[in-house]
Amino acid sequence: MQTPLSKQTVGCIGKCTSGLSIDELDQITDNIHKTLNHPRGREIFKKFLERRDLRDNLECLTLYEVCFEIIAEETTFSQSRRETSLESLIEKVVQVKEMAEDLDGVPQIDMALLERFNEALNSDSRTSLLSVLTDTRDRCRDHLRRVHESFKQYASEPCPLTK
Repeated sequence: MQTPLSKQTVGCIGKCTSGLSIDELDQITDNIHKTLNHPRGREIFKKFLERRDLRDNLECLTLYEVCFEIIAEETTFSQSRRETSLESLIEKVVQVKEMAEDLDGVPQIDMALLERFNEALNSDSRTSLLSVLTDTRDRCRDHLRRVHESFKQYASEPCPLTK
């Protein structure tokens, strides 16, 4: 009996996608949101950015990942009825703000957002801190959306190693 096409895995296409099912490859190339939410998709996307030497986009992806991890950690703690200390969250938000300040080539990270960081840090409000992290994560995703079109084409091209 033959394996259905959607369950078959993709062989080496020279882009670290070996072992992905055709469905997974289709999913990670569908849109930027699906790529960034898929652990292997994010890893492959990062390698694409590295190979193309897209430094601003790599820094933007790193900022996205930091925000994503902090938000996930805070969500996990709140669901377990425990919270990380407010001081710990403030330290993390300060780190994210510093990273955002260094992102010159990402127009979505603007002065208005940096001002929101200051307001959130001065508020001592967990909700405000998480809100600015969520907004930063979403702005990073919006910026990466532009380069995702090239990524889709890259991921669908045949392996350069088989030519």
